[in-house]
Amino acid sequence: MTNSSADFTPTDLIAGASQVLKEGGYHQIARRFQEWDTATSRLFEDEYNIVGVVVFDTCGELLRAWPDLQGSLVDVISRHVGHEESKAWDGYLVLLSPGFAPSEGMAIDAVRYNTTRLRKLVATGDDLRNSTDVERVLRPLLPLGPERANLSQESALDLLPKLLADQGIPKETTQTLIDAFREQSPLLERLHQMRGEQ
Repeated sequence: MTNSSADFTPTDLIAGASQVLKEGGYHQIARRFQEWDTATSRLFEDEYNIVGVVVFDTCGELLRAWPDLQGSLVDVISRHVGHEESKAWDGYLVLLSPGFAPSEGMAIDAVRYNTTRLRKLVATGDDLRNSTDVERVLRPLLPLGPERANLSQESALDLLPKLLADQGIPKETTQTLIDAFREQSPLLERLHQMRGEQ
């Protein structure tokens, strides 16, 4: 077994994370902060959040460095964001590595669930296996646009007739109710119409 995911290099990860955040409405502010404008780190903000992204070659490096990076990001936020601004309280530290977590993974989980000072999003080679995984990891930071909300709702409703058919409920009945729901028509009335046509 290798020590890192074959799919990503640190350069791929920093570029992918930067692209996802920019497409999500963030802009890079690291140029104002030299320590966050390196080959492996970037600093972003939007109207609501400040996000520091750092990529490591190995999980060992991530585990050693994250406390200092957290301190650096907290310092940037406290010096440059007014206390009255809501984003003064919404700082995120994104820690990525193509390296695989130690076999027990408890140390990585301890960082992941540590919410003191900043929220952390942590992903290792175990989590980063294909090109969509970087976006999946960053999804909690991205806006939920109306098109995404509608897509999710439609997808769930579209799956419902088959799921209920597996439980013995006729697809036609479920589809009739879904159609009535989408048209905001009375459900029972539509069921009675359907039964009258049969």
